[in-house]
Amino acid sequence: MVAQRFEDENKLDDIISYVLTLRMRPTPVRLRLMKSDEDIKRFLLVERKVK
Repeated sequence: MVAQRFEDENKLDDIISYVLTLRMRPTPVRLRLMKSDEDIKRFLLVERKVK
């Protein structure tokens, strides 16, 4: 789902809610997906939500 957004969109700057679960208890986070028009650099920032 997240990786496909990088492939499908030319320019991207979006924040989505997500739950990390791989080898850990479920942890709600916010993901900021950023990609430029040139497709040279892609960034994925993870913000841990404070309860």
